[in-house]
Amino acid sequence: MGKLEEVLDLINSGVTQEMEIAKRLGLAKEEVSDIIKILENLGYVEKVEAGSKTCESCPLKKVCYGSCLKPTGVVAYRIRENVQEKG
Repeated sequence: MGKLEEVLDLINSGVTQEMEIAKRLGLAKEEVSDIIKILENLGYVEKVEAGSKTCESCPLKKVCYGSCLKPTGVVAYRIRENVQEKG
């Protein structure tokens, strides 16, 4: 399995932050960032915006309200909906 697939599999399993992906795969954060940019350009993933539909279904919604993304500067990603439907 290539790095693109490994990153995509992690995002699909719920690991959505670059630092955590880098840690789990033993890669530099910059490399993960580049891989995610490729996956974004190919239409496989998208950034999660605070207050988005993803936040609405988050199990931490009652205590977070999107604050986990905004002030910390953390960027999270998810599989695009049209990609999930094809899979």
